[in-house]
Order: sequence, then structure tokens, then C-alpha cells
Amino acid sequence: MAELDKLLSVIENPTRRRILEALVREPHYPLQLSKELGISQQAVMKHLKVLEAYGLVRSYREESDLGGPMRKKFYPALNFTIVVDVSPNLFSAELISRRDNVLPEYGRGAERDDDFEENVKALRQKSASIDAQLEELRHQREKLIREKESIMDEANRLMTCMEDYQLRRIMYEFISHPEMELSDIARALSIRDEVVIHALKEWLRSKG
Repeated sequence: MAELDKLLSVIENPTRRRILEALVREPHYPLQLSKELGISQQAVMKHLKVLEAYGLVRSYREESDLGGPMRKKFYPALNFTIVVDVSPNLFSAELISRRDNVLPEYGRGAERDDDFEENVKALRQKSASIDAQLEELRHQREKLIREKESIMDEANRLMTCMEDYQLRRIMYEFISHPEMELSDIARALSIRDEVVIHALKEWLRSKG
């Protein structure tokens, strides 16, 4: 969760999100971002330093079109997805890193494309196809999330018979995250492993 918390603390700022949105389109230098976002270069540089410190952007230098000093252009440098689910019976926050993805090579001039119009049309069609598939996946995911919510709603009703608060916390994690080992549950709840093991053993013994 530590890495997720750091990333959320960075991208919660709307100006930084606007900067990232601009950089995704193409690399920008601070003056460009200042004009596009309507804020000072000083403010832009402040946000870029934060983004750079957390590895979300990098930079390279290129010659100025006006013959001035070399200028620094920034581009996005981290691939990740954040998924957050919140409902009365479910909370989940997950960071999915895709660090193995190869970043585009910036700073190189593009070659002339004689079939520009056809290529644009083909790219739009591919993009539309991918968007349609992603939308279908979202619908499937929403259905599964509703099923998980139903499971946790039933689990919460079952746990109302447990008087011990600590045991209810442990059982919630035990049911909600079946992939987790007992040591993982202990770490997630910031309690000792033996506390989790003892609580579950005592509960099973009481039911035996």
C-alpha cells in the first residue's frame, strides 16, 4: 500500500493530472505547459519536480527552434493502473504496475508518411475496437463486483454473532481476501501473526 499511497498523494492534485494529460499527447517544455494550463512557469516547474521525484515523468534536452539555449522537455515515464472499489460492503484499492512496458523514444524526428490519411483512419478503427473491448470488460467487472458485494454482505451478517471486534476484523479479511495467508492478514491489520492464528483457533474450537 505504501507505493499506492505515494502515487495517490501525487496525482490527487488536479494540476498535476492536467500536466500528465498534456504530456501523454506529446512531450512539453515548461513554457508550453504554462500557456496551456494558464499558470506560471514557476508553478509548472514545482509540479514537474514532484512528478519527477516520484518517477512519473522524465526529461530530455533538445535545441530551441529560435536558436536559443537547449530546452528541457518532459514526458510520462511510468505505466500503472489504480483500481478503487467502494461500497457499503466492500473496499478495495489496488495498484497495478506495468513497468515492463517499453516507453516511446522521444526526441527523434518523425519520418514523412505518404499514407497519413489512411493510417489515421486505421488507427481510429483500432482505437475504437479496443475501447469497445474495454467497455465490455468494465461491464463484466461491474457484474463480478456486485457478486462480491453480495458475498461480503452475507459475511457481515454472519459475523454479527461474533462479540469480539478483533475477531470480526480478522474474519472479514479472511473471507474477503482468500488469496492471503494468515501472516498477510496480520500485516494488513497491523497485528502479530500469533494473534490471528490464536483468534481463528479459538473461534473454530468454540464451534466444534
